[in-house]
Amino acid sequence: MLMSNVFRWDELEIIRREAETLFNGFEKPTKEQVERFRDYLEFVLCLVYAYGWHDAEETVGIVPFTDGKDTETVNLEIEGETFRERVTEEKSYEEILRIIDTEAHRDYNTGVYEAAKESGVPVMKRWDTMLDDKVRETHRYLEGITVGIDDLFYSESGASALYPGGFGDPMEDCGCRCYVTLTRV
Repeated sequence: MLMSNVFRWDELEIIRREAETLFNGFEKPTKEQVERFRDYLEFVLCLVYAYGWHDAEETVGIVPFTDGKDTETVNLEIEGETFRERVTEEKSYEEILRIIDTEAHRDYNTGVYEAAKESGVPVMKRWDTMLDDKVRETHRYLEGITVGIDDLFYSESGASALYPGGFGDPMEDCGCRCYVTLTRV
């Protein structure tokens, strides 16, 4: 079974510190600060996606990485906007950190899912929560549910996703810390 390495992301901590340094003393960041930060963020989010891909390989074996899949995932439009369009100078530092956390979470779980899918190895995926009082009710319902790799998870609200962070609905995705784990069939 794949054990999630969600908390080993040194790069995510680095980017959070970089955001703090970059935006320190500013209620709202400047356009130049945001542009510089978005470039850096895109690079780090691609690394996070690669971590998910790598972690899935622990269960399914080595899967040749498809060039550009990370960039495609990182730049996915959600409600008509990419992360670059959501991170703007109109956002506060706290809002930008929420975007960083949400995007990294989605990219990691996407990497796990896509590597498993690409491998062709028969696997099941399980929804895991952090098992604490911060888990939203609609996700607490999903704890431990196991489905086939192509099957959807359905939250208590009726929303569906292939993996945590994949609902495409801010009410379900923002601040989510759930993760998908894999087991061979």
